[in-house]
Amino acid sequence: MDGMIELRCKYCGAPLDRESLESESPYVTCPCCGTSQQRVDAKAYMDQMMGQIQSWISKAIPGGFSITQQENVDPIARHNIYMNNVKPVLDLEMNEYRFALNSTLSSPLIVLPFTKGDPARSKHTSAQAFEFNAKLKSLEPLAVDAQNKKAIMDAEGLSTAYALIVNNSKMLMDTTPGRFTLMSNNFRESSDALKKCDGYDAVSMRLNGLAEICAASEMILNGDNLGCLTKAEQGAQMLATAKTEILKNPRLAMTLRAIDLEIEQTQTLIGVAGSSTVGDDDPLHTLETINRITSVPYPDNRQWSPLLNRDDRNGELQEYMGRIMNAKSGGTLPICSGDGDILVPFWDVDLKYSFTTGGLFNKKCVEVSEDILVPAIFTLSSRALDNPCYGVTDIFSAVPEKSIIDRFKGNEDSISGGAGIGRLAESASENQIGSRKVMVPLSTKTEAMRLVDNYMRLVSSNNSKLKLSKPFVKRLIYIPCRSGSNGPILPEMFGKLVPAVMQDPCMANTIVIE
Repeated sequence: MDGMIELRCKYCGAPLDRESLESESPYVTCPCCGTSQQRVDAKAYMDQMMGQIQSWISKAIPGGFSITQQENVDPIARHNIYMNNVKPVLDLEMNEYRFALNSTLSSPLIVLPFTKGDPARSKHTSAQAFEFNAKLKSLEPLAVDAQNKKAIMDAEGLSTAYALIVNNSKMLMDTTPGRFTLMSNNFRESSDALKKCDGYDAVSMRLNGLAEICAASEMILNGDNLGCLTKAEQGAQMLATAKTEILKNPRLAMTLRAIDLEIEQTQTLIGVAGSSTVGDDDPLHTLETINRITSVPYPDNRQWSPLLNRDDRNGELQEYMGRIMNAKSGGTLPICSGDGDILVPFWDVDLKYSFTTGGLFNKKCVEVSEDILVPAIFTLSSRALDNPCYGVTDIFSAVPEKSIIDRFKGNEDSISGGAGIGRLAESASENQIGSRKVMVPLSTKTEAMRLVDNYMRLVSSNNSKLKLSKPFVKRLIYIPCRSGSNGPILPEMFGKLVPAVMQDPCMANTIVIE
């Protein structure tokens, strides 16, 4: 092998390509991680790595045997050396790297432009995986029979793919220009490496799809929205095909959730690129807004943090964002009647409860149906997360006034006061947003249900005659409000039921689409 080709990146351990090495510059650039380094440093790292490999081999095999002179050694002797001295240790390492690769594949491996993500869970660095791959290549001559040769070839492919994926996972935390081109190349190379490995055809398809999606991301950053749309759609189809195949392979079932998240991200990218090809939307501005949504600093709360830190919630929030962007391009949103220059998102929750009223022979049970509205930005407020009354239209704080005699006679028809909330919620219908600004929802349907559940438990603990049914989150609606110096001013129909969170300082962290 050409000596230059044997140089390795001192940062990630990847082999350096011939194009970089044949230049006259004293510096070379790694094609896998994109870092530049001096040629002498790459050579020094390569010498160090090979020294460690030779040291391992010399300890593993009998004294006097040299890998470089293996052709002069009887094949049977080589086979015995491999089976007795090398294979027991190598099998353990190969199984370890196979398990590590499968574990890494259970994490989402891409992010949208302008956004950062958590690195994939990996037990090894990319340098360690590349070094293991180099050790396997050094031991190839000892594998005489077809079965052992195949095992080493599979391990080489797995370790190469693993190293490249770990390299890419580091780039999830970096927004420097050109990262998506590097990631696309790495995914494509890792896909090619796994094509040679038994049982990894579906994973190879997934990685090839991710390569297309990363190429699409680079295109939209360079202004090629139509090219992005085409590439992203191809990538999404590959991911869907890979998911179908992985469903047939229980050994890879742990990767399904990650693929679902990658498909969600790709659909968001398709939506952004698609809307920009038919309207005047700036896709980069939209992507920057999505980045703000995924980077919102939520309060640290023991009860709520597991929900707010879920990987899949960003996909749901991006769907709401997508509907808003579609409405800006002529689509519609469920908007309530009323005037105002800003549309504020609320969760409309149906609450049914019963209570006992009357005394002695007048005692009876009354069933009531109410609407509770939850501002869809309540997750920004630490007070709302600690005290649910702070984040809802607190209908049980506005109890209708009844005389003691009416209560004794059983004339109460409600122990809550929904004011005009129900009528306002029922007025929501699909309408265009016009020139109005729109506040982006920052909570999911599940989180709204959790808040109302907490609210009802708190209320029922203070009222023994109250019996509750399970609340039902009907839909997300948008209420026209007027902009104020301290946040949106809600319509008069709210009366005394304006959620306290609407005056919380957290309103400064809301995201508004103009």
